[in-house]
Amino acid sequence: MLTPGQIDAYRTDGYVVVRSALPERTVVRLREAADGFAEQARRLTGDTDVIELDDSDAFSGGPARVRRIKSPHLHHETFSAMLVHPPFLDMVEGLIGADIRWHHTKLNAKHPGGSGQVEWHADWGYYPHTNDDLLEISIALDPSTEASGCLKVIPGSHLEPLLDHTENGRFVGAVPVGSFDPAAAVSIELEPGDISIHHVRLLHGSGPNHSRRQRRLLLQGYAAADAWPLMAQHQPSGWPEWDERILRGRPSVDARLAPCPVKVPLPVVPAMGLYQVQRQLSRSHFAEAPH
Repeated sequence: MLTPGQIDAYRTDGYVVVRSALPERTVVRLREAADGFAEQARRLTGDTDVIELDDSDAFSGGPARVRRIKSPHLHHETFSAMLVHPPFLDMVEGLIGADIRWHHTKLNAKHPGGSGQVEWHADWGYYPHTNDDLLEISIALDPSTEASGCLKVIPGSHLEPLLDHTENGRFVGAVPVGSFDPAAAVSIELEPGDISIHHVRLLHGSGPNHSRRQRRLLLQGYAAADAWPLMAQHQPSGWPEWDERILRGRPSVDARLAPCPVKVPLPVVPAMGLYQVQRQLSRSHFAEAPH
């Protein structure tokens, strides 16, 4: 479980880092599972419902490479077990309460040569709820360093006014360049088995991978059971599926309303993923030239 000091840091800064949260043998199993998806990707010529391919400018050809594995816990038992890993649920319970629903999982891969940047944004900009007791656990499968494009955050930004994620009237999934002070950014460098936990309203981004090895990060999103999504496209297909998302505690039909700032992420093309949406941003946070 998190210590009182770690919980206080999360409340104040919007994130906390836990070193050696997983033993090496568990990290090895996660890597092997990720490698299996990577091998599938080598034979693909386009995205599937599970695998999103790297189409960055840095990719110069050769076998296809995985950029993102979507909902890996639905497709491999190793990732399914990680979502319900009891120590992780204990940490989540200490931050958002005993009734916990899973929100999403994904595995993001950044390859050597400048692949995989994610523009600055807050997750809350994508999926506002009736309250903001949502968080993300990021699990390092490889060294996540400044060179390989580690997560960067603006401490305390989860307590600040919500920044706009639109440009020219369209949702672009990122805040405009110049809307915050990048000098305030903190780099969260992780070794394999380390994790970070960040608040849904924390401003964060990550640069491209300029190292010589890939950087894979498993992301697991959790929500309090009484946090209800405000957007129709984020609603599940039916009540049984919604109820099955409870990982600990009991479901709730009461939506807890909290005074959180909300900007509805519209208009947006529903089929677009994060990378496609962010390409609509006219100026990148990680390059001087426009996209």
